[in-house]
Amino acid sequence: MDAGDYLARIAEGQVGTRSDLHSGRASLYGYLLATDASLAAFEPEWARTGFGSDIASRYHLLNSGGAGSASRFRLLDTQPSPPDFQAIMRIHSWCAAFVDWCVMRLLMESPHATSLPLGMRPKTASAFGLLKWGKNSNCTVFDGNHSAPVRGDIAVFNFSHTGIVVQSGVGHFYSVEGNTTPGTGGNQGYLVARRMRAQVLLRGIVRLPPRDRLGDYNISSRIAHTA
Repeated sequence: MDAGDYLARIAEGQVGTRSDLHSGRASLYGYLLATDASLAAFEPEWARTGFGSDIASRYHLLNSGGAGSASRFRLLDTQPSPPDFQAIMRIHSWCAAFVDWCVMRLLMESPHATSLPLGMRPKTASAFGLLKWGKNSNCTVFDGNHSAPVRGDIAVFNFSHTGIVVQSGVGHFYSVEGNTTPGTGGNQGYLVARRMRAQVLLRGIVRLPPRDRLGDYNISSRIAHTA
């Protein structure tokens, strides 16, 4: 298998993870820890268990350390609440964190599949930031929606969302995405799911380098010329 297939398989293995349930929190926090962003980048808030509840949260999460703080947070309960009040920290905008985590898993478990070193893995919380990372990390980056993605590509959408392509098609493709919803919903959700996307929605594609590439120097090509 090549790097793309390894990456797609890792993403497919996460399908069904739900961030709105306590059972899915360990996976979600693992995605977030794959980034170098502070918790504030994911717009945390305390709410009743279940994504999209109509009941307003009684809790507010305040960052006491400023925008650059990584972990110093305090909770403010603005109203008295019963001891059995069930709350969960709702996390937003974690689609890029999911991709970061998948790439990290690939590099830890199958480092032979790509020449990308673990130290150059993506750590961004921004979907658009993945395009910048790709250009600075010896990946192949296709800007715009003129190139059809293939299995294992990182798809970056023009509505600030991202996922990993698992199946190509004509004018559309399927990707596994974090922070999404079932069916045809938007990009702000609670689920890792397989979604069908139109190619015209692409802002760009990032493709991991093959295992024989070192900078701009292709080892196998060099060996062929010197043999």
